[in-house]
Amino acid sequence: SGYVLQLILQQHNWQHSSKPKGVSHKTMAERTRFCTWLFDFLRGHPKHFKLDPRSFSGRHVEAVTQHWQEEARAGRMSPATIQTYFSFMKTFAGWIGKPKLLKPIQCYFDDPKLYQRSLAAGLDKSWRAQGVDVDTVIKEVEAYDVHAAASLKLMQAFQLRFKESVMFRPHTDVISAAQAGKSDGGAALYLDTHRGTKGGRERLFPINNAQRLAAIDYARRVTVGVHESVSDPRLSLQQAMRRLRYVMERFGVTRAGLGVVPHGLRHQGAADDYEGMTGMPPPVAGGSNVDPTLDLQARREIAARLGHGRVQITDAYCGKTKVV
Repeated sequence: SGYVLQLILQQHNWQHSSKPKGVSHKTMAERTRFCTWLFDFLRGHPKHFKLDPRSFSGRHVEAVTQHWQEEARAGRMSPATIQTYFSFMKTFAGWIGKPKLLKPIQCYFDDPKLYQRSLAAGLDKSWRAQGVDVDTVIKEVEAYDVHAAASLKLMQAFQLRFKESVMFRPHTDVISAAQAGKSDGGAALYLDTHRGTKGGRERLFPINNAQRLAAIDYARRVTVGVHESVSDPRLSLQQAMRRLRYVMERFGVTRAGLGVVPHGLRHQGAADDYEGMTGMPPPVAGGSNVDPTLDLQARREIAARLGHGRVQITDAYCGKTKVV
């Protein structure tokens, strides 16, 4: 059955579960690991399920979700993990021609708390909320590694993700408003992010203030060639990401250190943008009483800048809109 599973993975694992496109290596590796665990678990189950992966069925789903329910109750499994694994199991069922095998997740759990993840930010994850001054940290990092400092400045100014900030090419990935198809006079230049983004999605970010211009300027100064990224040109992408992670640890940018992580700069940038657009801090930072139309408008723009298609995702950065 290990051989059969391998064949199924070879045939299907490269593709997205519902859209006609591929998936990242990370997703592929996680799905492989999950499928291997799934059949190991079923074989070791007290009921000793002996099965060909193609005969995966409803009673197997029941056995697995029952196990997850016990693990979650014991505090060993989080709702986020359960949601991810459930979606992998659903995807696998589709691969073996049984797309309707799994019932909705609530049918398998008697307590919604076990599988419902709360994406809405209850805690402010910005560096500011932890009392950490971004510019001070960047200055310290700069004296040690200018490439890492450039990545941090880009995360701070443009809310880039970790990988995006390493792959960004400051000479080629800045375009004019005309090239961006923007004629509303919002900004003369736009950051064109498409390297290292989730699903290869492109997004445009207005370069519309001094901090953003300075971040681009700095990135260009530390970047060696016109077609190079801000990372050290001697390193591969994997090495450059490892290097940046090491520099972050060295300067305390970890939960255990200063209590902040690079991703917190995305949260801080989104919060600053929200305040700039509405005149109020976001709900997660104690703001309220924003006109609903203005709130939605701001959230639409912030979601686009963060590279998300869904407006609800801003709940994770700004907190839920408080209904007045």
